[in-house]
Amino acid sequence: MIDKTVSAAFCVPFFGPLPPYFIHWVKSCEINQGHFHWFVYSDRVRRGGRLNRAVTVIPYGVDAMASDFKKILGIDIHRGNFRKICDWRLLFYSLRRNVEPLDRYDLIGYTDMDMIYGDLARFMPGKTLGHDIISADDGHPCGPFTLMRREAAAALADRPRVREEMERAEYREFDESPELMEILSPGGKAFCQAHPLQPAMSAGVACRNTFSIWDRGRVTVWDRRGCRMEGGFHHFSRFKGRKRFRVRTGAIAAPAWGVCKFGILPAASRRAFWPLIMSLFI
Repeated sequence: MIDKTVSAAFCVPFFGPLPPYFIHWVKSCEINQGHFHWFVYSDRVRRGGRLNRAVTVIPYGVDAMASDFKKILGIDIHRGNFRKICDWRLLFYSLRRNVEPLDRYDLIGYTDMDMIYGDLARFMPGKTLGHDIISADDGHPCGPFTLMRREAAAALADRPRVREEMERAEYREFDESPELMEILSPGGKAFCQAHPLQPAMSAGVACRNTFSIWDRGRVTVWDRRGCRMEGGFHHFSRFKGRKRFRVRTGAIAAPAWGVCKFGILPAASRRAFWPLIMSLFI
């Protein structure tokens, strides 16, 4: 469990229309307001401000980002491949530390939006600040959830290898590479494991056949073998973008909702629970 004095900020650039599950993502952040804060950089936001006590939105476009990379860091980025945002976000601390209050936080992180969070502090490793990097995948950084000590995040902009990847046109998953882990933590002070932060990817869970329940701020992942595991978050990247994945309008108002291959739907009754169960077998 995270030390009660430790705080963390995520920098989340997202260009283009915000996804239909954005309000659920924002709602799931809220329980973490005591320790975590999300700064969302969007070209679809006209006015910045807090959406709740855990999420701040900031108007910020691609041109402004490219200009800041050049002006602040001396890096020319290629804007033709927006998959590269996964790498560019590694340096958002250096880009924005003089604009947002990022220096108030002990840890700086990157994360995705196709996910829902539970009570993250309950699933963080002990002696949190004894790690240079904390991720929710085994043996390497995790695109959906990685935290870096602020000092380690600050040092990235001066590393030639990192700068080389920022300027590269193609995306090669540098943000999830063991090489990045070695750069961030040359002394091996790393916590990189799926359990217990990301239960869907933990050992013993049938990761290809899962759904999750968000219930008043807690996230539990179920698999088709009946395994249930509470954890820090559920990353539903495999589900999004498919025709069958629909966000039900009534889900956000429900005290509990589920995320499965059929979308996001209310899950506050036994009857409403059946589509989630069926999603494991259809």
